[in-house]
Amino acid sequence: MSSSHQLKPLNIVAVSGGLNTPSKTEALVQEILNELSEATPINVHFIKFSEIGHLLGGAIYRHQLPQRIQDDLAAVEAADALIVGTPVYRASFTGLFKHFFDFIEQTALVDVPVLLAASGGSDRHALVLEHQLRPLFSFFQAQTLPIGVYATDRDFTPEYTIHSELLRDRITLAVARALPILEWAPAKGQRADVIKEKSQHANQTLGINRQIEQAEVLPSAAVPSLDAAESRLHAKKPPHSHVA
Repeated sequence: MSSSHQLKPLNIVAVSGGLNTPSKTEALVQEILNELSEATPINVHFIKFSEIGHLLGGAIYRHQLPQRIQDDLAAVEAADALIVGTPVYRASFTGLFKHFFDFIEQTALVDVPVLLAASGGSDRHALVLEHQLRPLFSFFQAQTLPIGVYATDRDFTPEYTIHSELLRDRITLAVARALPILEWAPAKGQRADVIKEKSQHANQTLGINRQIEQAEVLPSAAVPSLDAAESRLHAKKPPHSHVA
């Protein structure tokens, strides 16, 4: 890998769905960011629901949201990769967390790597990563990374800092498994320009009560032509002829 490639930072957007301050979820996401920054250069845009949660309610259309939220949505859409964490409420993510992602342009995250994280009161909620978060980002056809990170109350000090070495080991493993995918990212640093028009259009038209029509397989911002990519695997076959 060339040194110029190594020095080019990844544009990482982190999202913490924790509504409190201090927040175990924020601490968890920050620790993942810290570990990732030790391994590769990154630029970070950190979206904290403890700061923006009260600004989300009541909007049905994206243009009704405050400019700060619109900017955060555009940052998510332009990210090279996402680190997304949520606390567990009633066996799932919060309504405000889902409301935020309801305003993401539905084709903007195709093939974008997403590292999933969550914090809950006990181990019983650990499958929230697989049963709630992974399906949400599969809808966007994002690339959810192979290992997520789940933490419980036992992993934190009363001041909401991480004291569990086992949790730190899981974070290290998740980042180590993510790195080959993140460092390959073919659209690194270029997605912002490609996605900008999508974000602007979404700001004008996207509403959560509008029917959305989309193809079953969406084109990636990282691949100029889906047909071109498929043709490398399968030569175009002529249509079947039918003999009477």
